[in-house]
Amino acid sequence: MSGDGTPHSAFLALPAEILINILSHLDEKDLYVLQEVCSSLRRLVNDEELWKNLFISQIRTNYFPSFAQTPKYSIEYVDRQQGLRQWGHNRAVKTKYVIAPSPRFQVQIESMLFDYPRCACYNDGVITIVQLHQRRKKDRLIYIPCTTPQGCSTMHFNINSAVFGRFDGRVFGKLLSNKSYLTPVTEFNARHTHCVTSIAASSSQDFSEDWCVSGSANGELMWWCETKLVKNMRVSNRPIQRLALLKNWTIALDDDKIYVICGMDEVHSLVLPRIPDDTGSEVPLNVQFLNVDFGARYLVLADVKNLFVIAFDPGYNFGHTRFLQIKEGISNLVADESTCRREMNSNFAGGDGCFIAVLTTDNSVKVINIRSPGNVLKVNTHLHFDREVYTCQVTNLVVVCALAGSLQIFDAASGELVKIVQKTDKDPQFLGLSQGRMVVASRNVIQYLQYVPEDGFNKKRIGGSSRGQNIKWEKEVSLGMDIYDEEEQIRQETAERNRQLLEDYGGDMNEEELHLRIALMESESAAEQIAHEGQDDDGEDDDGEDDEELMRALEESRRQHQHEELLNSFADDDDDEFRDALGRSLAAERRRFPRARLRHNTPESRTHEDTNTHTGNNGQQQLGQQQQQQQQQQQQQTDDEEALQLAIALSLSEMS
Repeated sequence: MSGDGTPHSAFLALPAEILINILSHLDEKDLYVLQEVCSSLRRLVNDEELWKNLFISQIRTNYFPSFAQTPKYSIEYVDRQQGLRQWGHNRAVKTKYVIAPSPRFQVQIESMLFDYPRCACYNDGVITIVQLHQRRKKDRLIYIPCTTPQGCSTMHFNINSAVFGRFDGRVFGKLLSNKSYLTPVTEFNARHTHCVTSIAASSSQDFSEDWCVSGSANGELMWWCETKLVKNMRVSNRPIQRLALLKNWTIALDDDKIYVICGMDEVHSLVLPRIPDDTGSEVPLNVQFLNVDFGARYLVLADVKNLFVIAFDPGYNFGHTRFLQIKEGISNLVADESTCRREMNSNFAGGDGCFIAVLTTDNSVKVINIRSPGNVLKVNTHLHFDREVYTCQVTNLVVVCALAGSLQIFDAASGELVKIVQKTDKDPQFLGLSQGRMVVASRNVIQYLQYVPEDGFNKKRIGGSSRGQNIKWEKEVSLGMDIYDEEEQIRQETAERNRQLLEDYGGDMNEEELHLRIALMESESAAEQIAHEGQDDDGEDDDGEDDEELMRALEESRRQHQHEELLNSFADDDDDEFRDALGRSLAAERRRFPRARLRHNTPESRTHEDTNTHTGNNGQQQLGQQQQQQQQQQQQQTDDEEALQLAIALSLSEMS
């Protein structure tokens, strides 16, 4: 490059093929930087041939499964890199489920299927559905009783149904979709004439209804929709050993031939591959493993050492067979089930291949693209392990191997290690994969591992979780404000009532105290009025006598109030004699303590009056005037006494 940062003209003068070959050795990030240099390089970076060469340089083949399902290699490359980064993310959400429908015995999982968001486990008599998308853990486990019919000779279990065949030709089934799991195992409306030797069900995502097919010992096939017989057909004189069903295709195998039935009408047959035995003669393949790629119309058959891929499309290359010998020995064979159910589109980038993984007896895993063209099968990725590999699974992006206490994730196309997951089950028996999710199971324990990309994880932690906390906080604040407003209103009402009482009566008191305070205030007011009038008439201070008289009046009022309270406390009593006795006691008490006399009837007042009578220098005339004044004063005091007694009586009646 020159000093101003532009590429040298000699470099751009090279042929486009050479430039693409050179640029294909760069990384994705380098290409993004390079396209900003000039328009010529931008055209080269956006050339699909360059991205195709990127695949060839990294995975050493043009044929691979499609991850983005697009014809553009650039989009496929970017999406695959993002998917691998998701699997390699350091953060993962782990959830553990213990399958235990009854505390009396420990469940041993016999079969497991994983089709996100559901995971289904089967053991003898119980089907457990784990709803992984439920927020609460207690809502995720659903136990479905599914008692195996007595005399069951074969069964098939998938995510939506469980079907059973008996030795007497009868067929039973139990649907798991909707609320049908509440019904018991149901017998179908027809039966085989011989023992049911094989049965297979198709999930509801392949049909609008639940379908299954069963085969018997005399070569008869029966197709069922729900529990009703749709059609039966005899295709062989030998027992049907294996069955597979998807949409309009049915695959049946006996010990000699392969039968391909299209639409329950058209039957095509193929002879099983022959392999040499110990004597040198050829014998039919003893099928130990069967996988069907319905999307590309391929059968995958294998025994313990030989692997065959056979095309079964009657309209194209029917019966074409490819062979691969596994010298190490085959212990398990798995396929990318999701890709096998999807119709193949050869226009996708990489030719829309399909991976299978072969687990060998020497703890190695071989990944093979069964849709790659050619007459021979080739191993795309060969993984070696020093420890025992219990099980493995493969997708269109990664292959996962389960070892004791760890899971190892590899790029299925290149074989590069993506991530090692530690602290998993020590003896895993079942493994299920979905993009960014894994399920590992053994005995009665299921471990669910969910990987999320960095932006999604942060969004969940910052956005979703925070939003939930904000809603909860808003509810708590709203409830607290309502309680505070109610308490504040009560406090204001109480303060207003106390203020009014303090203003009117000088304090806060209950109703009984209020009536007593009113009576005392009225009594004091009347006594003060009498004392004032007496002082004005006599021309001298009679405060001591007035106070003594007032005390006697108040004492009498309290005594009477106590007696009336005692009567009221027994107002609901049924004992009339007791109430009469209390009344008589009150009358006697009143006679013993008569009401206080006014000053002119007391000894002190009489002494004072006698003194005034015998004192004076005015003679008889002055004595007559004094007697007249005393009569007027007596009349006024009598009126005041009656007013005081009336006030006391009114206050006592209100207190009662």
